[in-house]
Amino acid sequence: MNNKNEKKRRITGNSLLRLAGLFAILAGILYICIQFIHPEDHISSVSTSIWVVVACVTSIMSLFSLIGITGIYMRQVEEAGGLGLIGYILFSLFWLISMNFSFNEAFVLPLLTADAPKFVEGIVGIFGGTTSTVNLGIFPLLAPIAAVLYSVGGLLLGIATYRARIFPRMAGGFLSFAAVVTFAAAIIPHPYDRMLAVFMGIAFIWLGYVLWSEHKRISRNF
Repeated sequence: MNNKNEKKRRITGNSLLRLAGLFAILAGILYICIQFIHPEDHISSVSTSIWVVVACVTSIMSLFSLIGITGIYMRQVEEAGGLGLIGYILFSLFWLISMNFSFNEAFVLPLLTADAPKFVEGIVGIFGGTTSTVNLGIFPLLAPIAAVLYSVGGLLLGIATYRARIFPRMAGGFLSFAAVVTFAAAIIPHPYDRMLAVFMGIAFIWLGYVLWSEHKRISRNF
């Protein structure tokens, strides 16, 4: 009886990790696709259907990313050590902030284009480096914080993954590269800097596939 219960728990754990791997793959695919269809960061785009669709998809992608990196971290939680934990926490905070921005872009900003156009212009222009003439609250502060969380969190989680040797070491190294390459956004004009996100999408697909395929084989063996 104990062996059966243990086997059930292992199958359940493997299934959850496999599902997390699938979420990571989907997040990577969506992240890449979004960069090619994102409308211009201008108030004229905010009230369009494509703006709302992209914002909603971005919010979903951020949620998928959060689930995916949780599975990636849990697969190597002991081997990744304290460095992996710090990287996971920082990286997770970025995706939570990303969901917050995307939710507001999808459901709040379109309602304010007529009544508060300056506010909308300011929010939309944050990532393009536009200086707003109105008070945008905490959003201008969240943007640079999110950038640091993305770069540092992804870098540390990638290094921990490389050192843990649970996933292919090149996959962990590529995750770190995808995180730090975003610093090139400082010299690449917006919106062309969006293409830097393609590297992170590839890293998610790579790690997610390894997690998904590994636990698919384990489940079959049971």
